[in-house]
Amino acid sequence: MKIILLKPGALQSLTVLILLFFSVNIYSQTVRTNIDTDSISIGDTFRYSLIIQQDQEYQRIEFPDTASFPPSVELIGRQQFKLSEFSDSLIYNLQYFGNKDLSLPEMPVTFYSEEDTIQLRTDPVLLFFKSVVAEGDTTLKPMKPNFTFQRPWWPWILAGSLLAAFLIWWYKFRKEPEESESKPQIEIQPFNNPIKELEKNLLSIKRESDIAETKNFKLFYSEIGDAIRTYFEELYKIPALESTSTELLRYLDAYGVDDTMTEKTRVILRKADLVKFAKFTPTLEDAWETFDHAIEFMERAKLADSARISRLKVKYEAQFKPKASEQKKEN
Repeated sequence: MKIILLKPGALQSLTVLILLFFSVNIYSQTVRTNIDTDSISIGDTFRYSLIIQQDQEYQRIEFPDTASFPPSVELIGRQQFKLSEFSDSLIYNLQYFGNKDLSLPEMPVTFYSEEDTIQLRTDPVLLFFKSVVAEGDTTLKPMKPNFTFQRPWWPWILAGSLLAAFLIWWYKFRKEPEESESKPQIEIQPFNNPIKELEKNLLSIKRESDIAETKNFKLFYSEIGDAIRTYFEELYKIPALESTSTELLRYLDAYGVDDTMTEKTRVILRKADLVKFAKFTPTLEDAWETFDHAIEFMERAKLADSARISRLKVKYEAQFKPKASEQKKEN
């Protein structure tokens, strides 16, 4: 067996060729991440970008979906840009609703072709949380002791006097009960139409609002959000008033609520959360634009939920009307 020794120059050339061969196969597809900020606070929006470099045309590229992001991040929208034949990019517009450092984990990007499937993973990203508490203001003030009050005795005397007076009056002026007392009439409340209730609430907000003078945007946005939440609670039996905005939007997806109604709800609740929790101060024009979104929600609900409301009304009348007719027969 012969052992062939290569000269130092030939050995060096062979090493470079091997490295180039493997680098072409390893780095023929790359995924780079880019983010437009390094710190974040409650309610902040930021852009998370993925830049794809390809070595060929692929039938399909699967980007990370919303389930890949932490629950404290809400997807506002995303945009895809075809930079060239072999490069692509996707920009996620995100909003943060947490109170600690945000860690975006590695996310899969999958390339599909006729021959094989290749999956790459993005780099993890860490965003530092910016606290709104003043620096150094971290001490807790001591609790003051509870102040004890002496229990007054005069209410007991007054209660005893009133009780004695009532017993004397009852003993002297009581009357024998009537032999025949008519049974109380059952009042059947009319069917409460959730659409009409929503319309009444929105018109009341517009009629009684003095936001131009008071600038109380927090109350204005809360009233609009509560009107929308009450509609879902009454018609869809969703615990909307006790749910957070993110939880309510997940309920809407699970219950198959109309897409336009869901999108209008997302816009209204997102702006209400910014005003209530992120101390965002909108303009008067922004406030009335949110009210217009609520009106558009109502008009869409009249079309999308008419069948559901009709079924609910039939069920209500079938449950209560027979009782009223039976009482009329007895009387």
